[in-house]
Parts: sequence; C-alpha cells; structure tokens
Amino acid sequence: MADLMNRETVSIAVDSPTDPATRRTASREPRSPIVRRQRLMLGVACTTAVLSTMGLIASTWVRSPAEMAARTGPPPASVLTAPVEAKVLQRTVILRGEYSSVRSLTFTPSTVLSPDGTAGRTDGELLITRSLKKAGDQVRPGMLIAEVSYRPVFAMRGRIPALRDLVQGMRGRDVTQLQQALAEAGYRRGSDREGYFGVGTAAALKRLYEKLGYAVPTVPGRTSAIAKNEAEKASGQDIGAAGGGKRDQLVMAPKSEVMFVPSFPARIVTVSDSVGTKISKDLLKLAVGGVRLIGRLNPSEGDIVEPGHVAEVLIEEDGSRHRAAVAKVGDLVTPKAGSKIRQPPYIPVTFKAKAPWKAELNGKSAQITVTSAATSDEVLTVPLSAITAPADGKTSVTVITGSGERRRVRVAAGASADGYVEVTPEGGDLREGDQVVVGR
Repeated sequence: MADLMNRETVSIAVDSPTDPATRRTASREPRSPIVRRQRLMLGVACTTAVLSTMGLIASTWVRSPAEMAARTGPPPASVLTAPVEAKVLQRTVILRGEYSSVRSLTFTPSTVLSPDGTAGRTDGELLITRSLKKAGDQVRPGMLIAEVSYRPVFAMRGRIPALRDLVQGMRGRDVTQLQQALAEAGYRRGSDREGYFGVGTAAALKRLYEKLGYAVPTVPGRTSAIAKNEAEKASGQDIGAAGGGKRDQLVMAPKSEVMFVPSFPARIVTVSDSVGTKISKDLLKLAVGGVRLIGRLNPSEGDIVEPGHVAEVLIEEDGSRHRAAVAKVGDLVTPKAGSKIRQPPYIPVTFKAKAPWKAELNGKSAQITVTSAATSDEVLTVPLSAITAPADGKTSVTVITGSGERRRVRVAAGASADGYVEVTPEGGDLREGDQVVVGR
C-alpha cells in the first residue's frame, strides 16, 4: 500500500512540473489542430468586418455620374405668383436738384474817400482794414458789412443800384430811395420834400454815420445855393442868383459806401475778410430774394410731373428730408453747343415748401422724389409681368386656385405705374387677394 502511494506521488510530480524551465519547454510544444483552426477563423471574421465597415463608409462619398448630375442640376420648375391688390396707382419720378439764391448781388468800390470822410482818393489801393462779417451771415438794413481803407460799407434797401454820389442839393428817384431807406432804418428826412436832398436828409444821414462810428462824408459846396433851392421849393418862385454864398462842406452819400439791396433778409455768400489784403475782384456777394429749389427733369418724363404734385426732398449732405410740392414746370432747356460743361437737355422744375427754404440750404444738392396719382380711386392691380397676350390678342391673367388649378381670366389693362397695371375683368371672376401667375 505504501509502495502504491509513492508511485502515484511520483506520477503527479512528473505530470505537473513546477520548474519554470520545464513550463517554458512545455508551452513551446505544438498546439492541437483544432485550436489553430479556431484562431484562423476568428482572424478571418475580424478582417471581414473591418473591410465591410470601410466599404460602407466609402460608399457614402462615392456618387455615380447620374446621381451627381441629379444633385447639381436645376431644381424643378415652379410657378411664381403675386396677389391681386386694390390700391391707388402712383407714379414716382426721381430727379436731381440744387438750392440756389433767387438773385445775387456783388459790390466792389472803385474809389474810397479819405478816412475823415472828405472827398478825394486815397493812395489808390483798396485795402481791407477791418473784418466784420463772414460767409453765411445775415444782412439787415443799415448794417455795417465791411471796412475798406478805413471807410464803411453798409447795406440799405433799394432796387436802384448806386450809380452816382448823392450830394446835398440833388434831386431824383435815387434820392427818394435814399430817403425811404433812411426812414426804414429809423432816420427821418425832416421837412425835406420827397426826392430832394435837403438839410433834413443830410441830418438823417449824419445820424446814421454817427451810429456806425464813422465821420459823415462831405464835399465842398456853397450853402447859399442849397438855401436858395430850398426857398424856391417852399415859395414856388424863382429867387434869382444866390450870390457868392459861404463855402462849406455838403453832406454826401457816396456810391462807394452804400450798397442798395432790393430785399431783405440777405445773406453773405462770399466776402473778402483778410485784413491788409488788396481787393482784386468783388468785395462781397449777397444772396437776396430767399432760396429756391430747382430740379432737372428728364424730358421723357415731362408729361408726368405737374404743379401741385407732392415731393420728398433728400439733402444728401446730412440725410435730412423735407416735404415739398411742385410749384412750376418750365420749358425745355437745351444747353448751348460748345459749352464747357456738357449736360443733356432738361426741364426745370421749381419746388416750394410750406415755409420758406432756410438760407443755409443755399448751394446744397438734393435728390427729389415726385409722386403723382395715376388713378383717382382704388383699382384692381396686378404686376405688369402677370399680363399675357396670346395669339388671339386678348390680354389676360392666369389665376391659381387654392387647389392648384389654373384658370385664365380675360382683363382690360388700364393705367400703369411703378411696375403695376390697372386691370378690369371681362371674361371671368377676379378679386382682390387672388394669386396670379407672374413667372415660372
């Protein structure tokens, strides 16, 4: 029994080696064919799965020529529609315009008096000796505008330009204008008759110069001759020779210092204001009579714009907008051949606002949109592209119903404006809100 147990122990020890070297040797022994076959089948299955997955991914990027053509080709044709609308048709015309003064006046003295106001030329140079006003300033009657060689230049109301020096003792329409201008500025002519430059007018002119801060202009003359003229006017009789008389200085309104302006307010457009510089051209330029807006209308649109049509004015410089109306449509203007500035023929259109245009708009350009009604009341309208004229020559529109059906409706076309045309159904039912075909 003991021998048997010893043999079994030895057998177990031999079948289960514990030595590492012995285990490594045992692991290198060939495996069974069944194990190798199982491993081979597993590798083949994994490879097949990987290749299938890669093929599936690649298939999403590969397209056949037919599929590519289908994808990149145009979409299937569709029908474009627009609703039938009931509205007042309005035409709009856009034109360019510019603000300008109704009238401009320039003033440049040819000679000036001595600084003390006595008659006589200076050294011949007209110099700016004082800067008083700048471009854009408003001018009122009796206002001092400039100083030339220490003598004033001021504005007075009058339509007759200063063509001569007005001296005490003179008569004429220009003397009447001077008296009226002095009265407007607050200086009355006293007992002088209208149109006669007497002592009353002289006193009024002297007070004006004193207020401006300058000596009143004078020229040598005989006071006895002035007294004789006034006495003759008072008595209505010829007094005869006035005698030697006393040599004196007669008051004068020189044309080099008085600028008569036909209307106020006026605005200075340009002025020479650099002290010490010599006047080479115009001393100053005034804009009078307010500001006006004139647009240039294409002759082809001349029958659309009429007086009374409303307009919107856009000042492009600052983006401001103003309401206006057409005041006047002028005659065709054709620029002269050979002119330096080439421009096409145009029709001048004058626009007015409820309030006078502001003076600061002068010289600015504008975009003007004029709106005119093509129909007096609301009418049925469709886009111009909805109108068709088949071979039978009868205009019609095609209506798309809610179910997608099409029906042709004969219509009579009327006024058109801004891409729409008035339609009147003649052979079918056409109502506001119906959808009509405008394209495909």
